[in-house]
Amino acid sequence: MATLILIVDDNKITRNIVSSAFVSDGYELFIAENGKEALEIASRVQLNLAILDIGLPDIDGYQICKTMRSDPRLANIPIIMLTGYTDIDNRLKAFAAGADDYIMKPFQMEELRARVKVHLLRAASSPPHPKTKARTHRIAVFSLRGGIGVSTLAVNLAVGLAQLWEPPTLLADLAFVNGQDALMLDVKLRNTWADLGKIPPEEIDSELIERVALRHASGVDVLAAPRRSEESELIKERHVRRVIELAATQYKYLVMDLPHDFSPTTLAALEMADVILLLCAPDLASVRCASNALNLFKDLGYPDEKIQLILNWNISANGLARKEIEKVLQKSLTVVIPHLPDSLVMAITMGKPIILDVEKPEAALLEDLSYFWSKKEDKNIEPVAPTPAWQRVSERAKRRQQEQNKS
Repeated sequence: MATLILIVDDNKITRNIVSSAFVSDGYELFIAENGKEALEIASRVQLNLAILDIGLPDIDGYQICKTMRSDPRLANIPIIMLTGYTDIDNRLKAFAAGADDYIMKPFQMEELRARVKVHLLRAASSPPHPKTKARTHRIAVFSLRGGIGVSTLAVNLAVGLAQLWEPPTLLADLAFVNGQDALMLDVKLRNTWADLGKIPPEEIDSELIERVALRHASGVDVLAAPRRSEESELIKERHVRRVIELAATQYKYLVMDLPHDFSPTTLAALEMADVILLLCAPDLASVRCASNALNLFKDLGYPDEKIQLILNWNISANGLARKEIEKVLQKSLTVVIPHLPDSLVMAITMGKPIILDVEKPEAALLEDLSYFWSKKEDKNIEPVAPTPAWQRVSERAKRRQQEQNKS
């Protein structure tokens, strides 16, 4: 099957140079001189890649890119932007529009050809997920108080589950107004929840979710929060419920990063979760928020075993003692996560979750927690082909058992 490439540029010389080179490489080309022609071609052709000039006479390349990304058929194709602009603002604008790459004019044709080959190879190496008959294990990470590590735990947990079991794992960023999961994984915002919000929930299917989700090298798919806060209004409770229901046909694990509220979309996710990881920090305001959340969960009839209380020790000194927190909340803490400020800041800055830095003790802790929150069915049977992450967790468990036996 031929590889279909769209080339959009209002400069005839550039069009001729690029097209002649790619014809010799065996690609089938579609040529457009302006934005209107480009969108007409994109609407009827299942393209494999697009090369867009930014400075067009009618519709600029940014808008073409955004429009293509809103089309489920084109949501994941590589898009390369060409421009004479050299400033960083235009680069950032291109990536924000959903571009995968950015090349400044004048450019070397060999470089463009090389980048096209790389992007086509990457796209080909990310096949659709196989359908799964197993029920998705749904984990909601939640707190009414912000700034205590909800997103950090959700992101690292999703990566840990994917690395342990190598199933398709979905990370759903439901903090629609200001979610940062895509940033924390350093994946480009090709698509977001807003693309699903534009579609009636009953028309959303599993294939569309896979097209909108952003693929991370760890094995995690990310449903990213919208680029702009006003787009959050597009996403309704019915969209969230539909996505969670459909995730069962594709994903073995679903990790939901929730906002610090009880909005209808948040309540839908909490209701449909198998496990709620309720975070609190060792300060009075955080404990009060946790108490409010527990009271509501009780009123909603959630079983006690569905809720696990997690203390994230996000301050380096002082703070309420564990026994005090458990007494106030009338619930035992399931896990206490130690203070990890330096590692967290560096991980967020670099867009690399701590759990991937496997030589660090923080990564070991998060891997062990990912195993702890895995499905019982997975933990009860040793994998036929254990992953490196599983082997590390298993080895640490054996060492702990040996130490206990000695004592």
